Amino acid sequence: MKDRILDMFPVGYCTFHEDVRLNANLNMMYSMGIFRRNELEDIGKRIHSFEEWITEFTSLGRKYEGSKEYLRAAFAYYNAMFFTSGSTVSSGDVLSKKELYESSRRMFDMYYSGDDDLKYEQIPFGENYLPVYSSTGEDPRGTIVLFGGYDSIIQEFIGLYKYFRSLGYDIYFFEGPGQGEVYMREGLKMTHEWEHCTGAVLDHYGLSDVTVMGISLGGYLAPRAAAYDKRISKVVMCDLIYDFYGSLLAKMGDKAKMLDDMVNHPKSLMWGLVNRKLKKNFFANWLLEQGYSIFENVSTPCEYFNYIKRFNTRDISPMITQDVLVLAGASDLYTIYYDEQIKALTNARSVTGRLFTEEESADHHCQIGNIPLLLTTITDWLDEKER
Repeated sequence: MKDRILDMFPVGYCTFHEDVRLNANLNMMYSMGIFRRNELEDIGKRIHSFEEWITEFTSLGRKYEGSKEYLRAAFAYYNAMFFTSGSTVSSGDVLSKKELYESSRRMFDMYYSGDDDLKYEQIPFGENYLPVYSSTGEDPRGTIVLFGGYDSIIQEFIGLYKYFRSLGYDIYFFEGPGQGEVYMREGLKMTHEWEHCTGAVLDHYGLSDVTVMGISLGGYLAPRAAAYDKRISKVVMCDLIYDFYGSLLAKMGDKAKMLDDMVNHPKSLMWGLVNRKLKKNFFANWLLEQGYSIFENVSTPCEYFNYIKRFNTRDISPMITQDVLVLAGASDLYTIYYDEQIKALTNARSVTGRLFTEEESADHHCQIGNIPLLLTTITDWLDEKER
């Protein structure tokens, strides 16, 4: 059963598009087994800009919805939504981010509606709620609580649940503030204090001795939760986020020092020039607008860069006393802090690190390119810790 599920995820990181960011998203759909390689090669040839990406995947969503291929439709709408700005106003064939989210969510709901092993519910979270998908059984070998990061939606990861269930684990997937339904339908903004929403899930289901698994920015959120909640016994960081701000800064080369200085001087006249340049770059402008949407009281590049400084494990790592698995891809921008993250976990019960390589087709963010290797690495580690 386990091997049959792993066979659903093809191995290999392909060149579907010359733009590395678009190529990464196309590879995500390939690695998760949503689209075939030849389909994605054809799609990549039709897309020459981020705007065309949005149009293409909106059209594909409608096509697959019409043919009742609900999972493909869901991921098509989701990918159109991914690069759509929160300020986009719907007009004609152009859909707003909220409309694309609802289209994607409707398709995910259709696809999973016939799965009796998967339960969805809304649990209390202050005056709001958190959406949780769960799959449980009698006498589980362990419990995994999984979430994404930044502006992710939990439905993109639900396809993993059958693998963990096949090994006997109870599994809980949830979204917190700034993510998916919690942001799109409730308007709750992202928080770096992730222990509150994780704690709400553990409280509601009466869970303890759990493994938390954080994906992407979840590589910060998971250890953050573990630092403050000892009902968590094991932590999987996929990938590590030792310093979100520092990682982005490192990509700026010789401009990094200037930007770092400017971030400490919000009234610098240089911000006017930077703002104009950023607005001409679709990806940079999109990244900032995502932050303006999901972060509280953030509306300028200076505020954005200052806000993301909160997402670092430098200060909380010594507070982590659990078993920790640190995962990183050799080509991922966050991997510059791999050694620092390992060394910072001074009080962890145990620390295991795994640096994935290009030869393994797993060197990119969250090991897109080799999901089977990622999953077996995690579950082999869990097996070792459970002996």
